[in-house]
Amino acid sequence: MPNVHRLNLRNIRSSPSSLQVGKKGLSESFLIELETRLKKEKTVKIKFLKNSPFSSRQEAISSLSLVLEGKIRVLETRGWTAIVQKQS
Repeated sequence: MPNVHRLNLRNIRSSPSSLQVGKKGLSESFLIELETRLKKEKTVKIKFLKNSPFSSRQEAISSLSLVLEGKIRVLETRGWTAIVQKQS
């Protein structure tokens, strides 16, 4: 896992989600907040709630990656939670 110290990733895994995607999906306000968090923290934990418009977690992750067009890299997914890092 380049660019992420393993201890840092362990801390992120055990912490609560930084952002949540709900019924509005990948709204403009969510994307603005995500970009702001990525500038500050470089690594963000995102939880896709059950009422989000995605039918599968793969669809959710690929939609997020597609919308941000290579600005992020998905480090890890567990269930409906993803840890993403700002692409350098």
